[in-house]
Amino acid sequence: MNVAIVGAGAAGMMAAIKASEKHDVVIIEKNKTAGRKLFITGKGRCNLTNACDISEYFDNIPRNPDFLYSALYTFSNEQLMAFFQERGVLLKIERGNRVFPESDKSSEIIKALTRELEKRKVAIRYDSEVTGFQMKVDHVEG
Repeated sequence: MNVAIVGAGAAGMMAAIKASEKHDVVIIEKNKTAGRKLFITGKGRCNLTNACDISEYFDNIPRNPDFLYSALYTFSNEQLMAFFQERGVLLKIERGNRVFPESDKSSEIIKALTRELEKRKVAIRYDSEVTGFQMKVDHVEG
């Protein structure tokens, strides 16, 4: 494996999906299942994102909005919605521009992510905990 990601939460799964475009990836997850916290977001309905214009995000970030600028423009809320819709998840927009799966089931989001991981041959090591790491650096004379 070329890339190891700690945690099969939403961020870990999305990072693994992206990294798998160029690398072999393994996710190390201490729980028995992926996306455990996603089950409870939005009272079990999974509030994915907000459908407002991306520029409005910065007005609602209380401290240091510039910190998120590159992240929000690299993979926007619209791209996130398209990602799930392309994988068969129907979405709906509710009061306050909150975006949920049409089914109101967070499990649909988790299934879409895990299917994508399987498709990309990302390995997940469940019931495994990272207690430390060691980095090997190959020195290149220049």
